[in-house]
Amino acid sequence: MPPKEYQGNCHCGLIKYTLTLPEALAPEGTGQIIRCNCSICVKNGYYLVYPQISDVHFTPGSFEKMSSYLMGKKTKPHRFCPECSSSVLIDFSEAEDLPKEWNSLYAMNAALFKDIDLERASIKTTDGKNKLEPAYEEP
Repeated sequence: MPPKEYQGNCHCGLIKYTLTLPEALAPEGTGQIIRCNCSICVKNGYYLVYPQISDVHFTPGSFEKMSSYLMGKKTKPHRFCPECSSSVLIDFSEAEDLPKEWNSLYAMNAALFKDIDLERASIKTTDGKNKLEPAYEEP
């Protein structure tokens, strides 16, 4: 199966992009979407896939328009639309607390992809709630 291209956008359309996933990562192929149970992933409704940063192409100006939020160790910005607040991605490019190979990846929210059927995708859950430090404390 050849690589699959996806188009995505935030709810209001201010942030638009295309990305390519190899068959091994494509939710309709053999890949899986990751659902993490940590506080930020649950509250933002993330359905995560992990493309290479070089395989994600934002329409001109879209990336720069996003706002970001840092939590925990403050090394992985969660980027979102400043207008509609759609959670777009987690940026691992400068995360010093991850293996080096993760620095070339984004964690993209597949819920924002056009023409994807999340009901038919293979979804794997992961226990970030008990793995991430520092532990989240309700404000």
